[in-house]
Amino acid sequence: MLRIIYVIHASPGRTRLRLPWLRHDAKQAASLADALLQLKGMKEVQVRPFTGSVLCLHDPRDPDVERVLEAVRLHTGVDTVVHPGEEPPEEEQELLRSLAEGSGVARAASLFVKGVNLDVLRATEGRMDLGVLATLGFAAAGAVEVAAKGKLAAPPWFSLGWWAFRTFVTMETVAIRNTPVRMRHDGNGDAMPPPVPESVD
Repeated sequence: MLRIIYVIHASPGRTRLRLPWLRHDAKQAASLADALLQLKGMKEVQVRPFTGSVLCLHDPRDPDVERVLEAVRLHTGVDTVVHPGEEPPEEEQELLRSLAEGSGVARAASLFVKGVNLDVLRATEGRMDLGVLATLGFAAAGAVEVAAKGKLAAPPWFSLGWWAFRTFVTMETVAIRNTPVRMRHDGNGDAMPPPVPESVD
C-alpha cells in the first residue's frame, strides 16, 4: 500500500495532516501522537485512526509545519508528502479515481444487476423491479421455511452481526462523525478542554 503524508492545513499554531494508512495501524497512530508531543512547543495532538487525520496544536512560532513533517517522517519512515494544491503520485490518483467511479469489479457487477433489473421490468411490464422481486422472494422463502419447520428459526450469527452493524452505521451517522477523538496532553499534564466537534475530513 502506497503511504503518503497529506498536508491538509497549516497555520501558525495549527497543523492538520492526513495519513490514510493509519486506519490500518492503530498502534502506530498512538505512538505517532506520543512522538509528536515530544516536540518543543507542541501542546496537543489529536489522532483519528479511522480517517487518518492528525491534528497538531502547538506554539505559533515553533514548531512550524516543516518540523512537524520531519518528526512524522522520522517516526513513520514515510518520505512522500503532498502539500495543498499538489498532485498526488500517479498510483494514488488511480486509487482516487476508483473511489470516485468504483472499482472495475464493482462497475461490472453493477452493470450485470442493472441488466437483470431491466429484464425484470420488461417481463412485468414495469409493475415490478428486481428490488421488489428479491424482497418478495426472500419473504416467501422465509414463510415456507417457517411453515415446514413449525417454528421461527433464529438467523445465523453472521447475519445478526451484519444487520447490527448496518443498523448502527445507518442510524448513528451523526454519532460516528462526532465521536470524541483520542486526547493527548502536553508533558505538563495539564488538562486540555475538549475540542469542538469537527466534521470528518
